[in-house]
Amino acid sequence: MKFKLLYFGDILINPKKRAQHIADIRMQFHPQLKKLIEHSPWNNLKQYMVPNPTKSPITTRHIGGIDWNPIITPNLKLIAELDIQMLHPEIVGVPRSDIDNRVKTILDGLRCPQNEHEIGANTPNDIGPIYTLLDDDHLITKLSVNTSHLLDAGIFEAHDLATPDSIFMMIDVNVRVAEGTLENLPFMV
Repeated sequence: MKFKLLYFGDILINPKKRAQHIADIRMQFHPQLKKLIEHSPWNNLKQYMVPNPTKSPITTRHIGGIDWNPIITPNLKLIAELDIQMLHPEIVGVPRSDIDNRVKTILDGLRCPQNEHEIGANTPNDIGPIYTLLDDDHLITKLSVNTSHLLDAGIFEAHDLATPDSIFMMIDVNVRVAEGTLENLPFMV
């Protein structure tokens, strides 16, 4: 099963309010993932995405007064392979394009917060559950990253994002089954 996630905004390397920055990234992925689970085979799992379901392959986490629904979980025995395309306004290879810290930041934005300290102060708690790609980033088994110079920097300027930290990112997600179960059978195609 494959799909794409898109991100458009800043990826700060060492922000002063790291939890809030990661929360802002999560909130860009949330509506995309919420839309994804409306489609097969994800919609078959929606019945489990409630607090305290019985015999659930989904792990709904209740952290900081918010329900978090990761769609790739150890209970479901799914893993992820990610192919990240980072396009930014800078010429490739300049010292400011710190790829390893940017990748860490984006991976933190794809996973569920692990405790209350990882939830940003401005994270909305009245929109229902917040969807994340991963329960934890240990479920990523393959990662590739390609950085390129986005030749049309006008896109960033039009969105007030013409900074060295601005990124347009496409993440190809390949969901794989680690161990076959009845719950993850639809993902084996």
